[in-house]
Amino acid sequence: MRHTIVWRTIAALAGGYLLSALGGINLGLWLPLSRADRAMAGTLAGLLIWPATLMAAFGIPHTRSMLTTLLGAILILTLIAIAGGWRP
Repeated sequence: MRHTIVWRTIAALAGGYLLSALGGINLGLWLPLSRADRAMAGTLAGLLIWPATLMAAFGIPHTRSMLTTLLGAILILTLIAIAGGWRP
């Protein structure tokens, strides 16, 4: 029981931060707006993605499926950002 809470907390904090950062990067790369507007939209979207990830980390019933979903979303957003010209 404690291990489950620890893994979910780590995934929610670290994975949520990474997911929100990648979401902001993708919006900054792909939106057809000015550079400043893209940066602002990416930042604001990141502020919405992180709490949603936190809630999902504790809402998905099984820890393994939660980690798989989170890592899959991170991988997909990373590939989309690289396709848009982002260099990590």
